[in-house]
Amino acid sequence: RRNDLLELTVNDILVLYRAIHAATYRPSAEIAAQLEALLADRQTKPAAQAAREAINQIQDTNPAIVIPVDASLRAPRDRLHPMTFEVPLQELDLLNLHQRVITALDGYKEGAGDRTTLYGEFDKYQRTYLASLAGFGMVLSKSHDIANSGEASATKLLAKMPLPLQRMFDNMPSRFDVLNDVIRGRELFANIGLAPPRSSLKRFMSAKDDSDKKLLTWGVITGTDKVMRLTLRDARPHVAMLQAVEQGDLATAITQDYLDGYADGLNQYIKDLWRITESSRETRMATQMETQMIKELERRKLEGKLKP
Repeated sequence: RRNDLLELTVNDILVLYRAIHAATYRPSAEIAAQLEALLADRQTKPAAQAAREAINQIQDTNPAIVIPVDASLRAPRDRLHPMTFEVPLQELDLLNLHQRVITALDGYKEGAGDRTTLYGEFDKYQRTYLASLAGFGMVLSKSHDIANSGEASATKLLAKMPLPLQRMFDNMPSRFDVLNDVIRGRELFANIGLAPPRSSLKRFMSAKDDSDKKLLTWGVITGTDKVMRLTLRDARPHVAMLQAVEQGDLATAITQDYLDGYADGLNQYIKDLWRITESSRETRMATQMETQMIKELERRKLEGKLKP
């Protein structure tokens, strides 16, 4: 309603916020305290260091996400094509724009007297931010189109090569992180959408391939109760290391904290987007005028100047 170019799907927003979450996540105080305690013990120190490094590493990295794309309409036997996508957070300056528009909105809402200047600042950032989100949607939509065609899938291209070349290229991504991101990605994000009517399905857990570079696997499903639920498989090295020193509960808590951080942050992000898009002076003025007209009609009706 605020930008004709905006064509974001629910899944687009989920993928977008995954990149935002990776850049903004901070572990809970309880998780940080437990890791700090394990660092003091010689036996558990390596596992604790690996866990802390994993948390810090994922904060500094914009994850290359593999998204399974339904290609059954084009070729039913192909079923799914993997699409590797990296959200252009820095290129579109989405994090800074989001903060600026929220700050400007809060300033306008809390302002007193003539707020024309405050609204003008908010309006400027609002338009820029929505245009950037529209740009993101266009990039992701184009990537979907390419994946649906099935012609740009690195996996499919590799499958057509002679077996010796396949083996050579299969080992290369493990040695070169950039190549791995292009071909295999670091995370799998699978959203199977809305469960069929009368279905009892409420949770979906996906599986990763055999690549050691695939660290996280996200599963998303929306039940018939219209609640979206997320699951997360954690294949980062520290998980096995913590289990080996009888700290499996902490490994689970770290994964749960990361998943909770995504879910809580996503809900807040949606609320922010709603505030940003609905906060328009034109919309508010139209609503005020409609309210005044209704009050005026009621007044005239009471005074007998208008027939019921």
